[in-house]
Amino acid sequence: MAIETAFFEEALQEALTERDMQLQEKTLPEINIAEAIPVNEGLDFIQEYVEYGRTEVMGSVYDGIIGNKTNSLVTIDSEIEMEKAPVAYWGKAATWTTQQAEKLGAVGFNLPTKKQDDLYANALATIQYGGYRGHSKVKGQEGLLTGKHVEIIAEKSKKTIANMTAEEFIAMVLDAYNVAWAASGYRVQPTHIAMDAADFMLAMQKFDTNSVIVGVDLLPVSAMDRVMAALRKSSGDSAFSINFVKIPSGYAREVKEGLTRLVIYTYDEEYIEMKVHMPELLPVRQRDLLTYECGYRAAFGGAMWKVPASAVYVDYKTSPAK
Repeated sequence: MAIETAFFEEALQEALTERDMQLQEKTLPEINIAEAIPVNEGLDFIQEYVEYGRTEVMGSVYDGIIGNKTNSLVTIDSEIEMEKAPVAYWGKAATWTTQQAEKLGAVGFNLPTKKQDDLYANALATIQYGGYRGHSKVKGQEGLLTGKHVEIIAEKSKKTIANMTAEEFIAMVLDAYNVAWAASGYRVQPTHIAMDAADFMLAMQKFDTNSVIVGVDLLPVSAMDRVMAALRKSSGDSAFSINFVKIPSGYAREVKEGLTRLVIYTYDEEYIEMKVHMPELLPVRQRDLLTYECGYRAAFGGAMWKVPASAVYVDYKTSPAK
């Protein structure tokens, strides 16, 4: 019996490992955290924190010139505050019956993959949640939307996206973008705007009906087109394109009661980063007389805001849930 048990465990482990390799190569459409934050692997399961430096200033450009008689250098006036990002550890398991394990030895039998697929997807979804919000079960963990050192701007009209006019939406985005860009003395132009996916679709439907200019489809120019055109012109680069990240699962909603949050920032690991240990398949073991157990474990450190002054939040009224 012990020999049979070992054989069944080995067969089940082989089938799960084969599927795990396929899952690692698979792109899940609902997972987009890597589009929002630079995500880097290398987190160790023994780490309780990820240490990183946070800075507020980049140094003056009006000094530092040296000549033949210079005998000392001006020191840069930036200060680096060392921060610790708390690490979250995640693990879940699923069970397979002895009968399923026995059938693995039969010719042509394939282990049903749904349990394993769901486990892997849940691991990635949890990592994504931590990246956007900071996991609620991990004290002090920050996300893209919850950096405590990022400036918050209150939207002036106090309207939902659905109730804003095209002009009000354009003003909200461009005014906030100006604040984020001005923080670097207009040296580093923000590259990304992340906002609630549902509100993004509402914004896409807003057109400037007062405009005498129409698009190639003979419709009035959209509010989003005007935002893109304004930022492209301000960059001086005809190829510049701001990246809109559609935040899923309502994570941008109710960051504060009654408010939804939009964030404008620079996508670069020198400014913001997330460290992770991607889902790792655990060894199969016999759970009891009739079932075998296997699972995944992962770890993640939330969003590390290294230059929070380079970003800005905009809090606006939350649209009613549908």
